[in-house]
Amino acid sequence: MKPLRHLTLANLLMGLVFGTSHAQKPIQKLIDSEKQFAAYTSTHSIKEGFLRFLDSTGVVFNQGKVLNGMEFYQNAPAKSPVLFWEPSFSVISASGDLGLNTGPYTVRATPKDSVIARGNFSSIWKKNNSGEFKLLIDLGNSYTETHPPVSTVNEISLQQSFVNANYDEIMTLEKAINQTIVTQGWRSLSSYIHPYAHFNLPGKSPVITQKRVLEELSEWSNQATLKALNGGISKAGDFAYVYGSVTHSNKTTSYLRVWIKDKNDWKLILLTMD
Repeated sequence: MKPLRHLTLANLLMGLVFGTSHAQKPIQKLIDSEKQFAAYTSTHSIKEGFLRFLDSTGVVFNQGKVLNGMEFYQNAPAKSPVLFWEPSFSVISASGDLGLNTGPYTVRATPKDSVIARGNFSSIWKKNNSGEFKLLIDLGNSYTETHPPVSTVNEISLQQSFVNANYDEIMTLEKAINQTIVTQGWRSLSSYIHPYAHFNLPGKSPVITQKRVLEELSEWSNQATLKALNGGISKAGDFAYVYGSVTHSNKTTSYLRVWIKDKNDWKLILLTMD
């Protein structure tokens, strides 16, 4: 895929700016926060990394359960495998208070050992009153393919505020979509897919761009039951996230959706399931 910063005039008029000097500073801080988190964790431990960078209200997911991240990692063992990751795609709200990072991760027993697991992470970050980004959401999915090195971080910096958008609006949308999936299947998401959507799904490498996502949805024949549990929206009303549970084949896991406003329409920029 070509870097997302190479856009046509039409894309720019949609209110999105990719990698321009005007929008670079806030999104770079978001990207740097992820990289600092990864670097710290790789030289200390997974437990220490999360306890340092998590927000006090941050959540993690384990076998379909939503857990307070601080409590989970306070009780985690001190010794752990070496986890390293890096962002390949980032999105930040026009207000600069909420953002998304996603990209590949690897796990090794020690820094010198070979990779024993790999996959993709998705994280939501919130800027606190001190101007520091803290981790709100962390959800990963695994796959076996070897991912290529990250040569550049593709970026979306949102530019337009929507003063009338609110949390209830996005939760109403989520609940309606989840009900439609039950009755009509996953293809019912088609009209909501953003051109640069990322789907991070269990057992496979990320599915990226609207075209590939729609091809993927056409192959999903099994219906599922989804329940939205919680989420948040940016101050600008242009970026929202929702997490919840998804039950299929008598198994319950977790999902995370990230939405951005394109003109007056909410579009799905990320869907990940563990």
